[in-house]
Amino acid sequence: MINRLKKLSPQFRKILKSSSSLANSLGINIYLVGGVVRDLLLRKSVLDLDIVVEGDAILFAKKLADALKSDFSRHHSFGTATINFNGHKIDFATARTEKYSHRGVLPKVSPATLAKDLLRRDFTINAMAISLNKKDYGKLIDLYNGLEDLRGGLIRILHPLSFHDDPTRILRAIRFEQRFSFKIETNTFKLLKEALSQGYLELVGPHRLRDEIIIILKENNPAKYVKRIKKLVGFSFIDKTIKLDKTTFQLFKKIEQAILYYKKRFKKHPKLDTWLLSLAAILIKLSSQQLKRVFHDFGFRKRERDVVCSIKEGINKIKKLEKDIKASNVYIMLKPYSFESIIFFYAYYQSKGLRKNIEYFLQSLVNLQLKIKGRDLKAINLKPETLYGKVLRKTFHSKIDKGLVSKAQELEEAKRIFKRH
Repeated sequence: MINRLKKLSPQFRKILKSSSSLANSLGINIYLVGGVVRDLLLRKSVLDLDIVVEGDAILFAKKLADALKSDFSRHHSFGTATINFNGHKIDFATARTEKYSHRGVLPKVSPATLAKDLLRRDFTINAMAISLNKKDYGKLIDLYNGLEDLRGGLIRILHPLSFHDDPTRILRAIRFEQRFSFKIETNTFKLLKEALSQGYLELVGPHRLRDEIIIILKENNPAKYVKRIKKLVGFSFIDKTIKLDKTTFQLFKKIEQAILYYKKRFKKHPKLDTWLLSLAAILIKLSSQQLKRVFHDFGFRKRERDVVCSIKEGINKIKKLEKDIKASNVYIMLKPYSFESIIFFYAYYQSKGLRKNIEYFLQSLVNLQLKIKGRDLKAINLKPETLYGKVLRKTFHSKIDKGLVSKAQELEEAKRIFKRH
């Protein structure tokens, strides 16, 4: 595995070497674990590191952060800490075992050996480690045949009560199955179906389910993940009335095309939170009241709620853009919406007129501004000043409709509007 470690970025290699040296000086053992090991074996890019410490991970991470002069944060309840080094995130955790008091809740943890730490993980492919210790640096530690399952393309739980302990693993099994084009191992699939039939997923707190949903919707081509969830699980764990059909997945395809269009044509515009468009596609048929309840129960952030709710509330209003309307009215209609909402509308409607208006807004109107301000109106002694806001707004609309270019043209238009008021 040493050759695989050499493929990591220079910053990551420095962190691993520094960690190894520190561990050696302290007389403790540390290991690279989890998804990073899996991705190294699959020759995929690595964005974050997870390191397990057979000892006090918080103390270890603090000493390393001091040596690297990096940001450091700790999470006492789970014996974990995080270092941010040159834009890279490294998580440190005390090797631990977990005990679940009942289904769906977060576990109680206690210090343990690496073997027990790996055994508590979700699937065999995520239960491998690489030694970072001086005596066997780079050695693969595979106690549960994860490498064999990785080569065989299998998603396999480590023990029969895995879904009982943590039902969110049902969604994770689907995520890894679809991400890597793997297959859920036969007995694992049987236990997954049993867990579903006994309603395990509905026992999980909605905030934990929300986190799993967001991760899934951030994957490439989220539609295939959603389709698999629909087939195996359904979405009643969000709302019992959610029914995804052929039109839903047609909309997913249109959303994907609209996102690609936006990225290609409008590179200077803000980056989209594309997963919100997928979430809106799943929830769009719920009533406004149902939407508010889902967002409240699952604890989505304010902006996330606002984007999806604005799509729901605006979907019929935006249909007016199919008509031949003034350019200023295009601006008035679209300006209140986020870029995510606008691209959702672009995907939802196929009307050439509507799409042309959205394209025009994104291309020519979204960043348009007046050259004149209130002080310019004051300089030419226009009174009363209480009308400035209204006059400037109307002048801006005239700028759009009449194609005003210069500051002088805007000022003349403002005078004309002022006289009318």
